[in-house]
Amino acid sequence: MKELTLPDPVTSPALGPRGHVPSRRGALLAALPFVIYVGLRVPSLFEPHWYSDEAGYATTAWFSTHGLALYQTIWNNKPPLLFWIYDLALWAFGPSEFGLHLLSTLTGLLALGALSWALQRRASGWRRLGPLLAAAVLLGIPLLGGDLALPENFLIAPEALGMVLVLEGLERREAGWMVGAGVALATAVLIQQTALAAVAAAVLLIAVRPETGRVHRIAALLLACGFGVGAGLAPYLITAGFGQVWFFLVGSYRQYTSQSLPMTALTLIPRALAGPLLLVGAVGRRRDPPMAQLAAVWLVADLFAYLLPNRAYPHFLLPAVVPLCLVLAGLHRPGWFSAPKFPRLALPTSAALCVGTWAALFAMNASGLFGGLLTLEYIPLSVGRAVGAVTEAQYLSAFGLETLGESQAVAFIRSHHLEGASTVVWSANAWPYLLARLRPVLPTPAIYMDHFWLGERALIDRVRSALPELVVVDGSGLPTALRGFLDSSYRVVERGSGGSAVWLRENVPG
Repeated sequence: MKELTLPDPVTSPALGPRGHVPSRRGALLAALPFVIYVGLRVPSLFEPHWYSDEAGYATTAWFSTHGLALYQTIWNNKPPLLFWIYDLALWAFGPSEFGLHLLSTLTGLLALGALSWALQRRASGWRRLGPLLAAAVLLGIPLLGGDLALPENFLIAPEALGMVLVLEGLERREAGWMVGAGVALATAVLIQQTALAAVAAAVLLIAVRPETGRVHRIAALLLACGFGVGAGLAPYLITAGFGQVWFFLVGSYRQYTSQSLPMTALTLIPRALAGPLLLVGAVGRRRDPPMAQLAAVWLVADLFAYLLPNRAYPHFLLPAVVPLCLVLAGLHRPGWFSAPKFPRLALPTSAALCVGTWAALFAMNASGLFGGLLTLEYIPLSVGRAVGAVTEAQYLSAFGLETLGESQAVAFIRSHHLEGASTVVWSANAWPYLLARLRPVLPTPAIYMDHFWLGERALIDRVRSALPELVVVDGSGLPTALRGFLDSSYRVVERGSGGSAVWLRENVPG
């Protein structure tokens, strides 16, 4: 029997030599990762309003363009570009998940495009297609929050573009590429501060390379990045003041981290080792091809930076997908695992410490695994909902009983013409504010952030003094002090699933 031989992926007619794709089949293969990614993201366009972080960003964006001042009369700890993106979706599509997830789908496509650009001249055949397919899946499924519209979903595109421009600048030894990289990375930082990890990785890469002209390249990168960030923050520094902006964008994270990072050997030792090993590894690989060094340093920098708060949120890992796939593209290179000297082992060791700590966080926090559980049900739920085999209540309940209860509360408020009422939504999910056009009386839409920044006593005092017309409650319950206040001045007018309720002030008709 004649032996069946498979074509070599580097030289097969479908993919062409060195990854060039002259045939129609080759073009289809090149487009395949993008098609798969879009197909995986389609169900997200029809998700319910379920994710609390999206609710906080959307309502902050809405109110900051409808009478309230960001960092002054409405609070959030994210940079302003995130809210400009949200406001664009709200302006174009209204308060729907379709608009938000359409924009985050587009940023995922751009991130895939940046990865494809990075691989175009540096990997061929399946060594190029494989990493792109892996990125398409990891960016498209709910496992790492790929279905959402979070800061991580939006920053992956400008961060990836910025690092690819850094790579071009390193290979071409031209400082001009670093200006473009600085602008792209500034865009990422204006979406979320953690993108500073990529900026630091880029500066470190340039600084340790053996080529000349390092100072000019670093200066070009940092000046462009600094100017971009400064221009984006300038209006808020003028209106809210430096102190307010500094607290929310920088100072508030000190409290945020201190609550989740106990000062123990189990938390401190991995971080105390991973950070210095990252620096040693970058120096140890300074003579590697630029793509190999950039991919490894960028990946470990992202893993380390998002590990610092010690919180088991899968979406923190999403920005690491593109550098991970760049690393996968280079694993075939001769000598990748050779020369097991300490400087060359430093980066893999740092990555192993980060990944091991991440695994421990997920093992200790079952809620961090929700993305994985949702991934298993995601396609069947979406298809079942589309063909009528899954009811609306079943679909909403799959994302949490609070989602169903709050949708019932919004329906009640609309049907009784209570839109525009002054309100406190006592829930992690602040979507009712936006969906029913309610007026907040607290400085931040998400109740847990009011509790975090004001403290429980001041929070309850604010609610008492504001005397809102409505209080919308999810199933998590109310503090005893607030429950007594509601019993004396309010009445329950609607009860929904999961213990949700709508309380109406006694002297308000409805």
